[in-house]
Amino acid sequence: MFVQTRSGKTRCQLSAEEVGCEAQFADAPDVGGLPANGVRLSADGQVEWVVGNLGDIPAVTLDYRRYSAVGWTIDAGSDGTRFSNDRTHRGMFVSVERVATF
Repeated sequence: MFVQTRSGKTRCQLSAEEVGCEAQFADAPDVGGLPANGVRLSADGQVEWVVGNLGDIPAVTLDYRRYSAVGWTIDAGSDGTRFSNDRTHRGMFVSVERVATF
């Protein structure tokens, strides 16, 4: 499943095993000498920064509200998007300004 924020600045791919988001993050670490433009979180809380491109994919635009999809609760807001795994309760908050895991 593919989603994008209402602003269109962040796109994410969700599966039961992980959430991966792509954006021009302000404070991304370098990966292989390039600034990361993606962050991936597994259902058990493992985070990985990546360089990649989701491509020109059709995505559902999230309005500012709560969603449930493929085992994740998604709270979309004007300040960013929070993904919480329903089974493990691990997750991350994503915005172009910052990424925080919990």
